[in-house]
Amino acid sequence: MHELLKRAENFGVTFSDLRLYDVEELNLMVSETQRQITSTGRDSGGSLRVLVSGNWGYVHFTEIESELVKQAVDSAYGDERINIVMLPAIHDQVIIKPKVPVTKSPEEIMKDAVKLKDEIINISHSIKSVNVRFTRSKIRKDYFSSEEREISLDYELTGISVRAVAREGDVIASASTSLATYLGDPFEVFDTREIVETIKRRIDGQLKGRPPKGGDYNVVLAPDVVGVFSHEAVGHLSEADLAVNGILSNVKGKKVAPEYVSIIDSGFSDNPMAHGILPYDDDGVESRDVKIVDKGVIGEFLVDRYYAAYLGERPTGNARAEDFRSTILIRMRNTYMLPGEMSKDELIEEIKDGYLMVSPLGGQTSPDGTFQFGIQEGYRIERGEIKESLRNVGISGYTIETLGKINGVSKDFGMWPGYCGKGGQSVPVGTGGPYISVRVKVGGHE
Repeated sequence: MHELLKRAENFGVTFSDLRLYDVEELNLMVSETQRQITSTGRDSGGSLRVLVSGNWGYVHFTEIESELVKQAVDSAYGDERINIVMLPAIHDQVIIKPKVPVTKSPEEIMKDAVKLKDEIINISHSIKSVNVRFTRSKIRKDYFSSEEREISLDYELTGISVRAVAREGDVIASASTSLATYLGDPFEVFDTREIVETIKRRIDGQLKGRPPKGGDYNVVLAPDVVGVFSHEAVGHLSEADLAVNGILSNVKGKKVAPEYVSIIDSGFSDNPMAHGILPYDDDGVESRDVKIVDKGVIGEFLVDRYYAAYLGERPTGNARAEDFRSTILIRMRNTYMLPGEMSKDELIEEIKDGYLMVSPLGGQTSPDGTFQFGIQEGYRIERGEIKESLRNVGISGYTIETLGKINGVSKDFGMWPGYCGKGGQSVPVGTGGPYISVRVKVGGHE
């Protein structure tokens, strides 16, 4: 590998790096009519990146050939303004061993999935279909750079996702939940009874629920919703390629929220569902915590080597690519709001007329900071007590204004796994936070 990088020097390259990927995957799906392995096998290859005359050149491959360096150099183009942060030499090997390794055959895993599907379908006669998916990715990454950086990562990500659809009369309800981890077999790491109970609660709530009255309300957002807000409404706006010309650049270093509000992006977490675990990024950079909001103040942006040099900041470890075929983009890892000092019950007791929003159902944020999220599980709050469930409900707001309207943060904390899309690529992430009390716009429809 080092010979390939050395060869690049003969072409006037000022920096070069090599990424090797080896991913072994197993994905299977169980439904009422199907039991199938949707994908299995190994995907291996690499990419060579060169910085020549201030431009990036890039080539990906499945076999190393002598012409790769020339191909990468010939592909370089741009305005000759690329400058990156250089890093000291390092040799490191990181192996994240699962606590409960997956030792079952695909057929045994299929049995686990079928059992879970049957338990859910038997909850109620109203449930008409259930889909259970299992995923497993055994990942090996190797990184080499002309700075004499040599890094290897070995880890495994597994997950279970469930979606159920129910119907009573003219009312159709759907519910979903996902669990994922780096700790091994998700059927062993997690209590699948919680999946069954979650699906039951959400299906029942949607079948019996009523749309809310629209308007501005004081609401309590549960950790799952807070995580999506932290990711979608704050995290994306802090990715440097968007942030330098975005709304957060105008308020960087300014206080926009109470002191008890802090939002972090991290490559590390002890939480079993820190799905975005990433000790080193695809730039060969060590992960470090990024304080996007630090005690109410807009702090750092997420950067790669280029934006670290552009902004004069330390690299953060947020350069990620979906696979060896994909170019590197600035992406989040585990993005979450830090817990506070109140209890969940205290937050709810302070709401006289409002709502509890427990679980999101998709969400999006515009570059101007406006956001909107669907809610698949929610409840009305009256005089500090949780009342009837909701359906067909969503929340919306403006990121900076909403941060300023947070008036309580609980010490309870939770995380959830997910995948984040950007530039046509998808990477695993984790989101989470405490319960918070905040004022937002609530909408609903029949």
